[in-house]
Order: sequence, then C-alpha cells, then structure tokens
Amino acid sequence: MARDVIIHQVNDWSVLNSKDDVWTKVDLSAPEVNFGIHRFQGKLWSSGYVGVGRLYDKNGHYLQSGGKEHIIVVTSQYGMDPWQMLETVMTDDEYDDYIAEMDADGRILFKVFYDQPLIKLSQDTKQDGELLYALSFVTSCYSLCKKGLKKAMFHQEENYASKVRGKIEIRKNIRINTCRGRSDRFYCKYIDFTEDNIENRILKATLLKCKDIIGRRFSPTSEVSKRMAYCQNAFRRVKTVRIKTSDFSGADATGFYMYYKPLLQQARCICGQKYYAYKSEDGQSIAKSFFTIPYMINMESLFEFYARIVLKRTIDMDKYSLDRYSKRLYIQKAVNDVSEAERGIHLMPYCIPDIIIRDNESQKPVAVIDAKYKPNTRSVRSDTHQLLSYVLLTDVKRCGFAFPGVDSYAKIMDATETASLPLAVDSLDYYELIIGNDKDNATEALKQILP
Repeated sequence: MARDVIIHQVNDWSVLNSKDDVWTKVDLSAPEVNFGIHRFQGKLWSSGYVGVGRLYDKNGHYLQSGGKEHIIVVTSQYGMDPWQMLETVMTDDEYDDYIAEMDADGRILFKVFYDQPLIKLSQDTKQDGELLYALSFVTSCYSLCKKGLKKAMFHQEENYASKVRGKIEIRKNIRINTCRGRSDRFYCKYIDFTEDNIENRILKATLLKCKDIIGRRFSPTSEVSKRMAYCQNAFRRVKTVRIKTSDFSGADATGFYMYYKPLLQQARCICGQKYYAYKSEDGQSIAKSFFTIPYMINMESLFEFYARIVLKRTIDMDKYSLDRYSKRLYIQKAVNDVSEAERGIHLMPYCIPDIIIRDNESQKPVAVIDAKYKPNTRSVRSDTHQLLSYVLLTDVKRCGFAFPGVDSYAKIMDATETASLPLAVDSLDYYELIIGNDKDNATEALKQILP
C-alpha cells in the first residue's frame, strides 16, 4: 500500500540542500536506486537521472519520518522534457541498437521499479510516469509476442460429422447420435490448446490500458503504434475481460514460460494505479494517475540519443547521412577490429564519437558533433581534448558540441558574430548547437553548419 509521503523536489546535477538532514542518511553506495546521489568536493549532489522514487538508508530500508516515506522527485535543470525525448528516441529505427549498446556496457536508459509499492503523490505534482510505463510495457509485450503466447491445455467436446477426433464419448454419442439414427456423427472428446488463458487475459487488458495512454501522444503511423497493433493481433484469440487483483494469484509464469514473469509484474503495477479527473489545457477532462510506480531516466544517455535523432531527421538526406550509432574509429591504420590493434601501448585502440555526419557523394566525414548533457557556459578541458581527437581521426572541417536547452538554436560566437568560430587548425570551424524541446527549430540551426 502507498503511504503518505514527504516530497523532496530537486534538479538533476545540482547541489542538495545541506540543511535537510535526510540526505546524510541516504546510502551513497547504491546509486542504482538512489538516483545517483553522490559526494563531490565535500557536498552532496544529484546525478544525471530524473524521475520519482523512494530514498533508501544504508540498511536498504525506506527512509521515513513520522510514518511518512521520503520521496525524491528529480526534474531536468535545463528545462528538457524527458517524455517528449523518450517518444522521439523510442520511435527511432536505431532504438534497438541504442538499447543493445547500453546493455553491453551495463548501463540503463530508464528503470521502472515494478518490484516496489506504488507511491502516492499529490494531485498537483508534475509527472508523466504513466507514459513511461505504457512505452515500457508495449516494448516488453512486443518481444513476448514474437517469442509466442502461452497456450493452456483443456478438454474440448464436439459432435463431428463423418470423422473422429480424440476419443468417442460412448454414452453421449449413444444418447445424442445413435438413438436419433445419426450413425454418421461421432461425439468426441479431445485435448486442445488455447491462448485464451488468465495470463494472456491479464496482458491483453493491460495492453488496452496502455493503448489509451499511447494513443494520446503517438500518431497511428509511429513505430510504437505499429508495435501496439502487432501485439493486439497476437492477442486476437484472447477474450477481453476486466482484470481483478485476485486474477494475478492464479497466473502462472514458471518453466518454459518464465519470460511471462516480468510482464505480469508490470501488469500488476499498471493495473493497480488509481486515477482522478482533471481539466487539460484544451478543456477536455482526462484521467491522470496520482499513484505512480517508482522510476528513473538516464538523461545523459537520453540526450545523446535525442540529439542524434534530431540531427538525423533534420539534415538533407540527399546530401548527408549519419554514421551508424556507436561506430568505432580505430587509432591505427588498416585496423577494423579490436583484436587487430596493437597491445601494450598507452593509446586507446579506438574512439566512438556521438555523431559523424558524412557527405553522401564523397563518403567523407564533413562534421563531428559530441552531445553533452551539461551547461554550455563552462569550458571543460577533457571535453576539448575529446572533440579535437575526433577531428584528428575524421579530418573534418566542422566540429562542435550539442547541449541541452529549452529552445533550439546555434550559439553565436562573440569573436566572429557568426555561428562558427575559426580555430587555429587550418579551415576548422567550431559550432555549438543548443537542442531543446522545440526540435523542429533545430533545422534552422543546422543550416548554419551544413549549407
């Protein structure tokens, strides 16, 4: 059961209030559940995560005061909308590549704590976690449907004409057929398999609930909507019923169908949410949850993907293209695999720029952009070295960074009053792109980099 809460509203990558002693009780060794809270230069800082969740002490218990749980609500200090960013990223054709790369590195794009109780929030708390649950569930359900739905065995009886299936039920066959002179018919009992079981009924009901949430944010032609349609088709032989809490007790996810277990856990949390009605901006009354499942989103990785997609969707595809995500640039000539690189030297075998823009005709790189989820008002030595090493490897004439912001634009340099800053290296121009929630305006900013 969700309890009353004490909410701590903070921004990502910000210093926490030292006067609030709750932060001194937080377990700093568990960043995966405590939103990356850490100590730096004698102060406690939040990290690059946004979301809603409980705070844990060093014993792994929820932090409480007077029977109320301490809840942290983290938002983006740059005004970025993580939900719009997630919509963009999760509908991209490279989304599976992004997730595969993060899994290989042991990182997460987002995490939903389905194993924790729901959190009760005040009705005016700004959060849109239900969209994340819906996207997460549809993505997981899509993978499950491709593996195959669980089938249950049951005994079916049917009166067949001129054929036998299974075994003949002698008594019923005499009463129904023989006594009526229908020797051409046989009343049979046989074993059949069906997808219409309690597990699939639970998933279908949850899927339809998610469909309403996603339908308000995604077009019917989006990739998410297509996955939703694929799942609905897979569940077409499953009855649509209203799910009760007791139904989850009868659901079985063991043996060959162990892959149902996380989906059923998600479904239980989603179905357990409570809603209230509120007036939206356009005057329509919409049901919005005020109980939320704890979650956190990795804004650093999300912004990296988001910036890449915004650039990919706004460049002139007839002239330019982006190299595939996570492409490795090897330091040594003629080396195309890490196993071929020389060992025992101090140089890294390869670098991985975030964004390489290539000319379609010459197939040569023309620009390299590195996405940084940090302020663009402070110079950082390591970032400078990183970008210039990418320039050295690609031999491009344009380079720069992409930073988060409310509005999208190309930063004008004071030294030149243009969008580029000529560097000491011959014919090398430097740019800064601020990419915000108005991703459509990024097109105009890009025109200053790629004419």
